Amino acid sequence: MSTLNTAFVTGAGGFIGRHLVHQLLTENVRVVALMMPGERVPEEWAAWGDQLRSVIGDVRTLTGLADEIGPVDAIFHLAAVVGDWGALQSHVDITVHGTEQAIELAQRWGSHFIVTTSVCAYASALAKGKLNEESPVGKPCSPYEFCKQEQERVTLEAVKHGGLKATIVRPGNVFGVGSGPWVNTMLELLRSGQPCLLGKGDWDAGLVHVKNLVAMLIAAARSDADGEIFVASDGYGVTWQQYLQRLASLAGTPAPKSVPNFLARGLAPVLEFIGHLLRQEQRPMITRQSFRLMGGPNEFSNEKARRLLGYEPVVTFDQAMNELQSHFQSSATAAATA
Repeated sequence: MSTLNTAFVTGAGGFIGRHLVHQLLTENVRVVALMMPGERVPEEWAAWGDQLRSVIGDVRTLTGLADEIGPVDAIFHLAAVVGDWGALQSHVDITVHGTEQAIELAQRWGSHFIVTTSVCAYASALAKGKLNEESPVGKPCSPYEFCKQEQERVTLEAVKHGGLKATIVRPGNVFGVGSGPWVNTMLELLRSGQPCLLGKGDWDAGLVHVKNLVAMLIAAARSDADGEIFVASDGYGVTWQQYLQRLASLAGTPAPKSVPNFLARGLAPVLEFIGHLLRQEQRPMITRQSFRLMGGPNEFSNEKARRLLGYEPVVTFDQAMNELQSHFQSSATAAATA
């Protein structure tokens, strides 16, 4: 087992990052958290005193912060451009070059490098059924998919030729309190009566709760796994239909509406083409990447993580939804008394 007394977390202010930092602190790990310039530091971090230190900087020039960060046992690299839209160069500069910078620090210090990529690395292999770590990846259709594949490539190259100790974790569709795409955006669509289901949505949604993902990331950091890829999923077998109906019920919104699957499949490339032609900053209603994540079964296996990391989900689906319900209720109460 690897020592984990100190850790550096990039993307610490994001959805996954905040949960990871909290759990590391709970497990008595001293944390250095990278925050972007102008990013608000969570108020609750002040309570951890000297156990948590924030560093302000840009992931693209990370090596310049080496002295301020200091050597650590593990580097959790989460920082990336998230989304299926935007200029390719922006994705490459931040996601890929930022990963190269984090790798350089890990090599300098002999740290265990744990990089969070995405099941979007499977690209065109998505939405076709069962996938595990041995499944071949497909052809990317978005800057995000391309850069997730590139993150994995540069990491494995550094393992093979640069002496890097690294573990790659590919999360499924990460949900939980604070999730942008799978909670907040879905709630906006539900409340406005816009479609959020593709077809019947009666196939596996490939979900992973953020606390389960964090448990796998920490298990990976404490393991001797080197050069391995692990898929992070809950293995619930929950369908998009079940998830969105439950979400609507808990939030008190209308039931989810759907758009025919064949229509979504056909519209995605057309809307992307128009969006690029008009240089739209806002993503189209449906993209090929979002269709791949929601338009067919994504049955992600977590068997390898169970076998090699001793991973077990720490949150059940019912517990996850109860947590969301409590959050919705407290938010409604706060709004009513404001």
